[in-house]
Amino acid sequence: MRFVYAVGFEGDRYLMVYNPMRRGWEMPGGHMEEDESPEEAIMREFMEESGFKFTPVARRDMKEVMVFAGIIEQVTIRKEMRWEMFEELPSELAFPEVEYEGIIHWARRCLARREDDLVGATKT
Repeated sequence: MRFVYAVGFEGDRYLMVYNPMRRGWEMPGGHMEEDESPEEAIMREFMEESGFKFTPVARRDMKEVMVFAGIIEQVTIRKEMRWEMFEELPSELAFPEVEYEGIIHWARRCLARREDDLVGATKT
């Protein structure tokens, strides 16, 4: 079974959810269902856990897990977890800090490239 998770941005800040079972902050995500594409799975998981719509911009295959970078848009639905927006990692994490740092850096680069592409497209 494959897993998906995402770094979802609103401006410079990214969303994390608090997982009470692991007693820490983590990126929204979870199991892919049998009939889902990775993109469908992350959009569903992100919405279920945070109440935000997630739009994937880039993805990175890391064997057992597919990681996405994207943008978020708040919607008003019931959510499973408490969420907060961060500019830097909080101290109480569900997994070791090293597991987040590289992915957040990668996600920021993907979104910056996307912004550069959009600016370049408007100049032509």
